[in-house]
Amino acid sequence: MASPGGNIDLLKFIPEHVKYKLLNLDITGESKNVELSVIYNGSAERVRERVAELGGNFIDLDYGFGIVEFPIQSINNVSLIPEIVYVELPKILYTTFLPSNQASCIPQVWTTYGLTGKNVIVGVIDSGIDYTHPAFKTADNKTRIKFIYDIGTENIWDENQINEALQSEDPYSIVPQRDTLGHGTHVTGIACAGGNIDRKYYGVAYESDIIMVKMTREGKSNYTKSTQIMRAIKFLIDKGRDLRQPLVINLSFSTNDGAHDGNSILERYIDTIASLERVSICIAAGNEGEAGHHASGIIDTIHSVVLNVGAEEKIITIQLYKDFVDNLSLEIINPMSTSSGKIRISSGNYFEGNLGTGKYYIYNSGPSPFNLVGEVTIVLDSIRGNVTEGLWKINIYTSEGNLINQFEMWLPIAEGLNPNTKFFNPDPYNTLGIPATVGNVISVGSYNCLTDNISSFSGRGKRLGNPNKPDIIAPGENIESASPGGGFTTLSGTSMAAPQVAGSVALLMQWGIVEGNDPFLYGERVKYYIVKGASRGRRDILYPNAIWGYGKLCLNGAMETWMAEGNIRHKNFKNSMLVYIPKDLNLNIEE
Repeated sequence: MASPGGNIDLLKFIPEHVKYKLLNLDITGESKNVELSVIYNGSAERVRERVAELGGNFIDLDYGFGIVEFPIQSINNVSLIPEIVYVELPKILYTTFLPSNQASCIPQVWTTYGLTGKNVIVGVIDSGIDYTHPAFKTADNKTRIKFIYDIGTENIWDENQINEALQSEDPYSIVPQRDTLGHGTHVTGIACAGGNIDRKYYGVAYESDIIMVKMTREGKSNYTKSTQIMRAIKFLIDKGRDLRQPLVINLSFSTNDGAHDGNSILERYIDTIASLERVSICIAAGNEGEAGHHASGIIDTIHSVVLNVGAEEKIITIQLYKDFVDNLSLEIINPMSTSSGKIRISSGNYFEGNLGTGKYYIYNSGPSPFNLVGEVTIVLDSIRGNVTEGLWKINIYTSEGNLINQFEMWLPIAEGLNPNTKFFNPDPYNTLGIPATVGNVISVGSYNCLTDNISSFSGRGKRLGNPNKPDIIAPGENIESASPGGGFTTLSGTSMAAPQVAGSVALLMQWGIVEGNDPFLYGERVKYYIVKGASRGRRDILYPNAIWGYGKLCLNGAMETWMAEGNIRHKNFKNSMLVYIPKDLNLNIEE
């Protein structure tokens, strides 16, 4: 379920047992410590000292971002640290489950340019990897995996340890890491499977190096937290610096927890990393296109939103984002027509009450330092058992008739709910999952490469978005790739589309950076060639748009675009040199 936004002070008003529910501690069975994303000023060491003095731990993520960890009863201590200027509770992100390489014009690039991803790192943030799978070994049975980092256990295994395990009769006694969910193995295979397997199963960058950051707990779930995503990104950036190799990151997790406007700490951190590091980041658009989890509208004195609640929902979180409206009231009506009565939201921070056999909680965060749009979180809970099935109604009232009061509502993403839990009249736009909402990453939607139709589940951008999202679409239906145990299986989702783009980016970075043709071919520059080279063959579609982005991935088109423009650009680079300084900030020094 979703967390209650960025205002940590709100938790002062919430009873202890409700805190546990809102922070998922009673659901996941995790320790009663809470990780918080923070933005800080000044010295990281000073922040670390102050956090330790108050009984917590601090992890520095660079560029003024960090993570603090406190016991739940002590989390308000963070407000006592003057260097910390903003705090956000962790968000819950879920994995988002004709050969596709041919559809994306990839074999032509293999043969014409000899690109394989060699000496480029593909960093995958996912559920783990079956490191014994032949798809991730070289021809001489050596691993292509540089590191496996298990966030949950804090264990790190390097290339030497993995090779030692592969030579052992009992590899898991040396590297006890498995991908029981299978998602990470499948995703990594799409991006970079190779070695001694049938070539029809080859990934795009089949000779690239691999780093896997395992996010999900062994055999238990398909979700992670935003704080863990941030730690994973820092780990990959640090290893890319240490190895001095180009890095592309694939992220196939998403969440609806936030305003979808790029202003959460998670989104801002990814934006900062993508702007300041020598990295390209590809993120799945999410599978919310047809899920019915987004509603929007204009409040003209009253607007009613109807929600169908499916079976066996323990607790449901609804996030409401609205324009700055002072006189806003809510009314919740359950399937038995029992009403909460009008609740004037502007009169306080936190409200709760009984509603038939259930309860509701409402808390109002108001605007944040980074967002004018205020957040109101509505939680439907049960006193015993499950939330009542059937049609619920939420009436939104305002008395400010001379203002255009627009609102948007989100439920948690599909992987966290019963499929029948959805809005009665949903809005399929603005269903791109966070953090694919970040402007300077490559956001990837899905299409069916056999029917040439968009995948109904593919997350959509805003009707009128700037920047336009998603950026590109790639094959994401019935994609065959590696599975734990040495075999191959078929899965669908934008999770399957994103790694094909990540592998394609790895080939472009090999061409530009490794082979010296274009030392700045990463980040927004590599995205330029990806979107400009995209296939836009559908005459019935105007590009770019919120469904198809700039078109279908065509790696050969990207290379042809570079070849057409690259000679001019190469003349500008040939009398230049790239100098690396701490944090890999790049300076172009003309001779």
